Amino acid sequence: MNVGILWDIENVTPPSRTNYIQLVLDIVSQNGRISYAMAFGDWNKGSIKNIAYELSINNFELIHIPKAEKDSSDMSLVAHGVELIFQYPHIERFVLISGDGHFKPLLLSQKKYGKETWVICDVKNNASEDLLRMADKYFDYREIINLDETLENSNEGENEENKEEKMTKEQAFELFTESIGIMIKENKIPSHGSVKIMMKLLNNQFDEKKIGYSSWNLFVVDAIEKTGIIYQNNIFSFNNNNNKEIIPEAFKELLDVIGKNDGWILFTKIAQKINYQKYGYNRFKKLALDAEKRGYIEIKNNDLDWSLRKNI
Repeated sequence: MNVGILWDIENVTPPSRTNYIQLVLDIVSQNGRISYAMAFGDWNKGSIKNIAYELSINNFELIHIPKAEKDSSDMSLVAHGVELIFQYPHIERFVLISGDGHFKPLLLSQKKYGKETWVICDVKNNASEDLLRMADKYFDYREIINLDETLENSNEGENEENKEEKMTKEQAFELFTESIGIMIKENKIPSHGSVKIMMKLLNNQFDEKKIGYSSWNLFVVDAIEKTGIIYQNNIFSFNNNNNKEIIPEAFKELLDVIGKNDGWILFTKIAQKINYQKYGYNRFKKLALDAEKRGYIEIKNNDLDWSLRKNI
């Protein structure tokens, strides 16, 4: 399969290290060949100036958009993206590296012409749920970049990364209930389709087929029965007995391990104290990122050093 990349570099900005960009390209080129790649941004800007060289040696065409013309950057990316559909019809998969909801018309055009659409973005900070809903597949950018070097001295073991993460039905029902609660708390409408998107935003390992359901509808029927969630007029809601915030056990343990410490703590120190595998995670990094998506913790990284703290 031939693949085209459109990268909004100021929306998703990689650290200025060669291997981080390569990790993104490795994901993009899974079962495919990168035929064309473009990156859009203000290349005079200090935070991305050093990335330009790394992109250029990886055969990206760099499109310069001055800072004062941010809207022009979005328009330019959409225009180039639509043009590529007709200019290079052999490209079957387009990868948009951005979470900006302004690019929904671009994905719509690509899908109209039978193209597969992927989105890579920072799910926690800049993802449009509507954009992700349109994509055939999407990735959380920060789950792509490699934390293995940070964790190499932890007790995870070298063979852990090859273990497939598995979610039980009970964990899926818990995620279902949690997602509805978060949407209600954020004044979003927990409709039939949007709840599935929220579940995958909170934990992209969710796949109803992998836990024994042939369709989302069948999962919902079972989930309603097991959780007591009410479903009326295409909207999910709580009854009076379960209308409270639910903190999954994995994140309760994480918060307990952090304890009263309100400072930054290295991932390696926390990873050694949590049996994250029993919650369906094969990497501590995934648990930490999922906790941040829910607002329980904050995460920062200084190149190889990744740290977290309670969200205060």
